[in-house]
Amino acid sequence: MPGQLPVGPYRSFDLDAHTSAPWYIMPFDEEGRCTAPATRQNLVETARDGDFTDIFIFSHGWNNAWSDTNRLYETFIANYSAMLQRPGMALSRPFRPLLVGVFWPSIILLAPWEQGPGFAAGGAEDPAEVDNNVAQELQAIQDVARQLDPDTVERFYELAQRTEGLTDEELVEMAGLLRPLYATQTTDHDLPTTEDAPTAEELITLWRNVTSMIDNGGATDDGPAAAGFLDFLDPRVIIRLATVLQMKDRAGRVGAKGVGPLLRDLLAATNARIHLTGHSYGCKVCLSALCSEPLPRKVNSVLLLQPAISYLCFADKLPGMDLHGGYRSALERVEQPILSTFSTADLPLHQFFHLAVRRASDLGEQQIAGEPPNNFAALGGWGPGGCDNDCQEIDIRPVGQAYALGPNTPRLYAVNGSEAIHGHSDIDNDFTQWALYSQVAQA
Repeated sequence: MPGQLPVGPYRSFDLDAHTSAPWYIMPFDEEGRCTAPATRQNLVETARDGDFTDIFIFSHGWNNAWSDTNRLYETFIANYSAMLQRPGMALSRPFRPLLVGVFWPSIILLAPWEQGPGFAAGGAEDPAEVDNNVAQELQAIQDVARQLDPDTVERFYELAQRTEGLTDEELVEMAGLLRPLYATQTTDHDLPTTEDAPTAEELITLWRNVTSMIDNGGATDDGPAAAGFLDFLDPRVIIRLATVLQMKDRAGRVGAKGVGPLLRDLLAATNARIHLTGHSYGCKVCLSALCSEPLPRKVNSVLLLQPAISYLCFADKLPGMDLHGGYRSALERVEQPILSTFSTADLPLHQFFHLAVRRASDLGEQQIAGEPPNNFAALGGWGPGGCDNDCQEIDIRPVGQAYALGPNTPRLYAVNGSEAIHGHSDIDNDFTQWALYSQVAQA
């Protein structure tokens, strides 16, 4: 049937004149359930019977459209293939790859720092783009509403459509409605409580801070009090901030409950080297898959491109707590050092992430599923903290300059990409392709 996901590979890629790789796309729902079980079974059987040397698992971040996600994957793979065909870049060992792209229902609605809260005025904007934006806004509002007390949803809808902005009184009311979303959850399915949630006043301060930074182009000089223009606040900023938390939690569930079991099956079915590559929230998918349950053997490499997770996720000890970072076990589950990029040019992660993600469970990613501004800073904006004995900061390497990935090396390299990664999504270039190539080429 046209348009149906095949049971076998989605497509195949010619990586060079002699190497063709099957390309699977594995879809998961919001709870991490695989929605194509026949394709999943075929993938595991193909991996078991196909004499593959390397299995690549990729996870996207903040993007929901199938076509966009597939295009991102295919472009990255095509550029990697082009690198393999450069003079002197052929691998010195047999190379028969199997490619897997994870598709999970993240949200296509941009975060508040990536797009202003209002739509463009006038008739110059493409009507199809306007239609798409409206559909995304409505979907985001409904996604947030599903997490609220049913008795409060109608009032939430009313406040969410305040085109003139919210008054002080309405802000307090909205904070009360949304406060449970900011509570700590002990498991993915537990109902949240407000015990550890920020106060209504703290939430309003958060919303005003983000609005101020958006209106000032990311400036943080004097904060919102000096701006003097935040008498009203657009509710769409509030909705977007709530979806930041929602998608972060969903990435953890997809990784732990969906990709994790698949990873374990592939590790058990084959002796192939397995390489995990994630971008943004896709890094949470990969790390949750890696750390959720014991593995039959180690994966070979992990490449985290601008991870939208806590910079303390690998910490030996969290500040003021007798707990380690939620993904610290990843350091012992990978044969090579983990490569994790960060960049001061990544505006969302360097300037905003620590404002939006302020729950107790976000500290060090305890819920699996310059100097940082606070303990909630992003790994992709600041590099890792609290793991000095296991981590080493290095500059991102240009093509031809080797990474030290062999024995007696750190378990994690914090790769400073500030000169090469110029934005949150600028992760498909020679520098990042060389990082992946270096991992695959490691003897």
